[in-house]
Amino acid sequence: MQPLIGVTCSSDPEGGPRVNPRYVQAVHAVRALPVPLPFVRTEAEAHALLDRLDGIVFTGSEDLDPALWGEARHPQTSLMHEARMTTELLLARAVLARRTPALGICGGMQTLNVASGGSLHQHIPDVAALVDHRDPSFLRRHEVHAEFGSRLAELLGASFPVNTEHHQAVNRLGCGLRVVARAPDGIIEAFESTAAPFLLGVQWHPERMLEDGRQRSLFVELAAAAAAGAG
Repeated sequence: MQPLIGVTCSSDPEGGPRVNPRYVQAVHAVRALPVPLPFVRTEAEAHALLDRLDGIVFTGSEDLDPALWGEARHPQTSLMHEARMTTELLLARAVLARRTPALGICGGMQTLNVASGGSLHQHIPDVAALVDHRDPSFLRRHEVHAEFGSRLAELLGASFPVNTEHHQAVNRLGCGLRVVARAPDGIIEAFESTAAPFLLGVQWHPERMLEDGRQRSLFVELAAAAAAGAG
């Protein structure tokens, strides 16, 4: 049976959910069934959704409110819509509690970290300048170095090129997570759960690199973990 994998949605200007087709295509490409998710308002609604899913992709997003980790808003902050922010955090906390298979991509990685009690660098140029992490074309690549023995290193190797388009990054790591990759400037590029069977956060966009079998393997592994827990 094909696993059902939820895909979190961005928002239209009125606050309605709108799915990015690249994530849907990436899930379909590994023979899983993508489910674009509605916005939720309560913990009960988040758990009701997860009752029906086998895994979830937390997609790229605008910024979280830095008040969540006790900081004032940076001038470069561009908040995601409140309805999406509420949904992302409720789902992330539910996923962490249930150990649901999950892949967090770019802003989705950041959401999982904050939901775990971590914090973010609000603007990378304030803390690191060696690598330009913003490329709206997604064509430029920089190297990422994975930790020996990590699941990520097993899938992608010790070092590999990634695309990049973000101005925030993980700062203080959340509870139950471990860093498994960094950029040459020290910015955290990936983490894994120390407890869940499969929970991986990556700062790049593998859904835009599916022609690379190593990047595609991230979705393959998510689908396998979701299928193993289905039913």
